[in-house]
Amino acid sequence: MNSKIYEGASSIIEAQWENHKVIIYLPPSWNKKGSRVYPAVLVQDGDQALKAVTPVLSELEELWSKEKGREFVLVMICPLDRLSEYTPWSAHAMSSRFPDFKGGGNEYLASLETKLLPWLSNNYKVDQENVSLLGYSLGGLISVYALTIQNCWRHVAGICSSFWYDGWMSWIESKNISKDLISLCVHYGTGEGKGKSGPMERAAEYAEKTGELLSQRLPGKVTVTKDDGGHHSFAGQRYRNGLLWLNEQLGIS
Repeated sequence: MNSKIYEGASSIIEAQWENHKVIIYLPPSWNKKGSRVYPAVLVQDGDQALKAVTPVLSELEELWSKEKGREFVLVMICPLDRLSEYTPWSAHAMSSRFPDFKGGGNEYLASLETKLLPWLSNNYKVDQENVSLLGYSLGGLISVYALTIQNCWRHVAGICSSFWYDGWMSWIESKNISKDLISLCVHYGTGEGKGKSGPMERAAEYAEKTGELLSQRLPGKVTVTKDDGGHHSFAGQRYRNGLLWLNEQLGIS
């Protein structure tokens, strides 16, 4: 396994899992020779998330020093083909300028559960029974979708998730949610979809409806938050809020 230390950040390493590059943050008390195991948060679109996530790490470490929340290993997964890995079934593209969505999400999620988690356990002392998901856009869609086909995720934060995806609303209305889920956060911008056409135009509406539906079906487990931005607005702040929410949840579960 070839890893490298990111310059100026000794706790962030780059490694190779299967064909994926993964960027891993190890918390202050992590010790390769120690016996302690850690919760983990898997972040979709790891290559894009890295810039937004890195500034939050010092804030998390400060919280941990005050015994607020719980130290965790942060695993940022860089996709090979996000239009396949982050989509639950095939669908036509929103524009002829882009390729169709390939719908390889089931295979991707299965590989996280059966291959990535054991690898993280063996190499980075991750507790396979305490792993959470964080995703933005299509990464948020596949993270919430995972709750309908798997029972291995403790907490999930979906940021501006692509709930406009063809067939999503009928799917989520008809499927049971993972019995192992402890908490879910759905965040969206009320300005999402402005200037778009087709299903994307109703992005905020679909996010609101998804949040309402899941809140009704999972009383006490769902937090719905929003801001007035568009899809790409406040990305850094949204990632920060998602990580701080997950840290809080890990501290009480």
